[in-house]
Amino acid sequence: MIITTSQKASPTIKKESLELANSLGLSYVERHKKPISELFLVDNPIAVVSNKKLTIHFNEEQEHSFHLSMAQLRILRLERNEEDHLVRAIETLTHESSKHISIVDCTLGIGSDSIVMAYAFPNANITGLEASYPIWLSTWFGLRHYEHDNDVVTEVLRRIEAIHCDFESYLSDLPDKSMDILYFDPMFEVPIEESPQFKPLRGHTFEGAIKRNVIEEAKRVSRLGFIIKERPFSSVFKDFPPTKWVGGKYSRIGYGVYRNEELQ
Repeated sequence: MIITTSQKASPTIKKESLELANSLGLSYVERHKKPISELFLVDNPIAVVSNKKLTIHFNEEQEHSFHLSMAQLRILRLERNEEDHLVRAIETLTHESSKHISIVDCTLGIGSDSIVMAYAFPNANITGLEASYPIWLSTWFGLRHYEHDNDVVTEVLRRIEAIHCDFESYLSDLPDKSMDILYFDPMFEVPIEESPQFKPLRGHTFEGAIKRNVIEEAKRVSRLGFIIKERPFSSVFKDFPPTKWVGGKYSRIGYGVYRNEELQ
């Protein structure tokens, strides 16, 4: 993967992009007004830096940059005291929303769920894991540099720590009961109609599955419990029934809540 700049980047942006590449151990390539098509090497994505924005070009047809996506609408709903199913699922595990609880989003992706969690639980320590390097880089950069019209939302983004790692490796290195809550949003076993924000990422996501070893690690690592987002009829809920189900009556997806104190 290489890092370059937009064609009309200022000397400051070029300098910052070079420093970013060096800090990440990536190659920096001068743009020299070349089109993106001339910079692709095999299947390596290209990160293009402009003013406070980083765009991942997977190829000449697919590109992605950080945006709030559905998190924007969900935050507006929370401001109107409307219910968010993920927030309610977390609340079923803890009544410590005013305390410094720790939450690990094991499937960070574009960051929407972590942003909502950080907004709803302002004293929580939120860590997000993303196994796909290009997607992680885009989200990591956006969380650090994106500026929202609402300063509160901008501060929420800055509080999320984004780590490039798959959740199985990360959890295996954690001590027992070292995190309060874990959250998993894996690729659905039976896909639903693809959302527009995910179309640019097609073919570039990490499809980690929730198997027995992951369930056992989640039980070991979490102090309070863990949450899995899936379709109601998915095999993970049949094989590992949750202690509580949170979701709309006619919703195509929902949240299986696993309270450690109720698990055998």
